[in-house]
Amino acid sequence: MEQASKILNTKGKLLTELYFELQTYFENKYGDNTIILIEIGSFFELYEVNNDELKIGKAKEIAQLLNIQLTRKNKNILENSIKNPLLAGVPTVSIERYIARLISTKKYTIIMVKQKGTPPKITRYISNIISPGTNFEYQTESSENNIVSFIVDENQGIYSVGYSAIDVTTGKTIINEMHSTRDDKTYALDELFNLLQTYNTAEIIVTLDNNKIDKEWISNYLELNQYHTSFNSSRCKIDYQNELFARVYQINSFLSAIEYLDLERHPYTTESLAILIEFIIEHDELIIAKMNRPIFLGASRYLYLGNNALEQLGVISRDSSELTLLRLIDKTSTAFGKRLLKERLLSPIIDKEILEARYDLAEKLIERSDKYDTHLKNIYDLERISRRLKLQKLHPMELTYISMSLYAIAKLLKDCKQDSIEYDSKLDDKIEEFRKYLIDTFDLNICSKFRIEQIDDNIFRYGVYPNIDTLLQNQKDEIGKLEQVITHIDSIVEAKQIKNSSKSGYADIGYLESEGFSINLTKNRFTMIEKELKESFVTIEDTHHFFKDFHYKRLKNSV
Repeated sequence: MEQASKILNTKGKLLTELYFELQTYFENKYGDNTIILIEIGSFFELYEVNNDELKIGKAKEIAQLLNIQLTRKNKNILENSIKNPLLAGVPTVSIERYIARLISTKKYTIIMVKQKGTPPKITRYISNIISPGTNFEYQTESSENNIVSFIVDENQGIYSVGYSAIDVTTGKTIINEMHSTRDDKTYALDELFNLLQTYNTAEIIVTLDNNKIDKEWISNYLELNQYHTSFNSSRCKIDYQNELFARVYQINSFLSAIEYLDLERHPYTTESLAILIEFIIEHDELIIAKMNRPIFLGASRYLYLGNNALEQLGVISRDSSELTLLRLIDKTSTAFGKRLLKERLLSPIIDKEILEARYDLAEKLIERSDKYDTHLKNIYDLERISRRLKLQKLHPMELTYISMSLYAIAKLLKDCKQDSIEYDSKLDDKIEEFRKYLIDTFDLNICSKFRIEQIDDNIFRYGVYPNIDTLLQNQKDEIGKLEQVITHIDSIVEAKQIKNSSKSGYADIGYLESEGFSINLTKNRFTMIEKELKESFVTIEDTHHFFKDFHYKRLKNSV
C-alpha cells in the first residue's frame, strides 16, 4: 500500500492524472474488475478515458449498473481525456447503498479513497479495499463467504497444493494440504476443485510455486473463470508466517506459531494461509483480528470424500436450480444453523461418540421441532454479530438484535428444561445477566434507528455516562437559545405580512460538521427584512444580542 499512497500524494499533477495512475497500479495487482471511488467534496466519483489513444477506467460500466448519470469532468468539452475524463458520481451520504449494490455482483474490487481536512488543506488517503471475499459490512447472504488462497507446486507432472479459506464475517479458518502420487498425478488438483465447490468461495488468490506451471492450464482445470480470481507473485518466509499467525490467532507460547497450530508438516498450507492473511490485512486490517483457530480438513476425524463425490451423489450442485440433498433437508430457522448443517453434511464426522450424541439429541428434538422452531426464528445471526462485536464494528441497531435473540434463547432453554433436554444450566443466569446489562445500559428504541456511522442521538440510558448527559443538556440549552432567535426572526417576517406556504416557521436551524449550527432563511425573505432585522436585538438570559453583530453568509438561495 506504500506505493499506492506515494502515487496519491504526488505533487504537481492533476487529481485525474493521479487517479488513473492508481487505476493502473491496482488493476495490475487485483485484475481488470477494479474500481476506484474517490471522494471529491460531497461526492464519490469514478473516472474513465475512452478514446482512440487510451482506454482505462469503468465509469460508464458502473454508471449503467447503478443507474446514475454519466457525464464529463467538464461537460462543455466534448472530447474525453485524462484531463477531462468521463465521470460518474454518487453523494457521499448515500455511498453505503451504492457500495452494497456493487458488492452484490461479486465481481469488483473497490478501492475507497477518502478525504480529510478542510479546504484548501484537503488530503486524500486509501481508507480500505472491499472485494467479494473481504466484504465485511455488506454481507446479505446467510451462507459462508470464504476468501481462498492456494499454492500449487509441480514436480515432474505431480502436483501438490496448500489450501486456506477464511470467512471474515465469522472468523472461521479452514485449511488443507493435498499431494498427488505417481499413479494419480492430478489428485491434489482434483481435491482442490472439490474444496472450491464444497465451501462457498467468493474470491481466490492463486500462487504458483514456480514459473514452469502453466497459469492458463491451471485456471481451466480448476474452472477459475467462475470466481473473482487474482494471481499472487509474492512469497512469505517462515519467520514472517510465524509472526503473522501469532498476531492473528493470539498465540502466546514457547512453541513457534506454526508448531502451536500443528502445521509444521504442512509448508504449502502455512504459506497459503500467510498469503491469505496478508491479502486481507492489505484490504482492511481490522477485519482479520481475533480469528478462530484454523480447522484442518485432512484430520482423521472426517470422512474422506474423493472424486467429487458430493456433487456426483447430488448432495450439492453448481446448478442453483437443481434439487440437491442439502436443499431437500435444509429446514433450518437460523443463518448460523444453515451454515452448520452445510458444514456437517459436507464434512461428515466419523467419531462414533460424537455421532451417537448428535443422533440422541436429534431424536429428542424432532418430535418437538415446531415448538422450538418458533423460538429459533426470532434468533438473529449471532455468529456474525459476535464477530462484529469482537472487532468493535457493531452497529447500535444490532444491540436490539442481540436483546431479541437472548429473549428467544431464554424461552427456548425454558422449553428444553421442561422437556428434560440437558444443557449447561449456567446459561440461564448468563443470558439473564447479559439481557439486563443491555436493557440497563442502552436505550434500545434509539439504538434500533442507527448504523454506527449514522448516530446522532444518545444511545445510552440517562445516568450511565453523566458526561454525555451533561453535553446533551448543554446542547439542548444552546438550541433553545437559537429557537428564541428564530422566534424573533419569525415575528419580524410576520410583521411584514410575508406569506408562508410552509406549515413550519420562516427560519430553521441547520447543522454542518465543518461549521456547526446555523439559522437559515430564504434569500428572498432575508432581503425583505434585512434592514429591520439588523436594527433589532433579541434578549436571551438577560443579555441583549444585536443582529448587526451576527455573522451572515449569503448562499445561492438562502442566508
